[in-house]
Amino acid sequence: VIGYGLLGGLILNLMPCVLPVIGLKVMSFAKQGGQSRAQILGLNLAYVAGLLSVFLLLATLASLANFGWGELNTQTWFKVGMASLVFAMALSFLGVWELPIPGFASSGKATELSAQDGPVGAFMMGVFTTILATPCSGPFLGPVFGYTISQPTSIIYLIFGSVGLGMGLPYLLIGFFPSLVRWLPKPGAWMDTFKQLMGFVLLATVVWLLSSVNPTYFIATLSLLFGIWFACWWIGSTP
Repeated sequence: VIGYGLLGGLILNLMPCVLPVIGLKVMSFAKQGGQSRAQILGLNLAYVAGLLSVFLLLATLASLANFGWGELNTQTWFKVGMASLVFAMALSFLGVWELPIPGFASSGKATELSAQDGPVGAFMMGVFTTILATPCSGPFLGPVFGYTISQPTSIIYLIFGSVGLGMGLPYLLIGFFPSLVRWLPKPGAWMDTFKQLMGFVLLATVVWLLSSVNPTYFIATLSLLFGIWFACWWIGSTP
C-alpha cells in the first residue's frame, strides 16, 4: 500500500499543473535561504509539511465518511458509484471537463499568506499550491478517496500519507541534494499526453469495476455512464 501510494504521489508530479512549479518553488526557497543549506532544507520541509496537511485532511474526511462499512465492495450500488466516479475522473484527465479550483485557494488572502518569507510562508505555499493543483491531481485522488471509504482508518491515513509523501519527495530530495534540480524533466506538451494516458488507465479501471457488477444492472450502469459523459461534456463546453 505504501509503495503504490508513493508511486501515485510521484506520478502526480508529472501533471501539467504540478511539474512546472517544482523548479520555481525550489529556486524560490534557495533564494530565501541564500547560502545556508540548512535553511533551504528547512523551507523545503515546511513546504512538504503544508502539502501533507492537505492529504491528511482528505484522509480525515475519508475516515469520517467511513461508517464502519467494511463490506461496501460487495454492494452493487457501491460498485456502480465507484465506476461512475472513476469514469468522470477519467473524462477530466482526457480534457472533457476540469475540476474547479476552490475559490479560497486563489483569493488575495491566500496569496498574501503563501508569499510570506520563512517556514510559515513555505508551509502555506505548500497548502495552497496543492489545492491549486486540483484540476490535475483531483481526477487521480477522486478514485483513491472512493476506494478508501471501505478501508479501515489506519489504511486510509497510510494511503493518503504515502501519496502526499510521494508528491513531496522531489522537494525532500532536492532539499538534501540541490544538484538534483537539473535532473527534473522539462515541462512541455508531453505532460498533456501523459495526463491523457492516465485517463485511459482510469478507463481500464472502469472496465474492471464493471466486470464485477451484476449482469442484471449492466445496461442500466452503461446508460448511467453515458449520462455522466454527456453531463461532463456539457460542463466542459459551458463558459
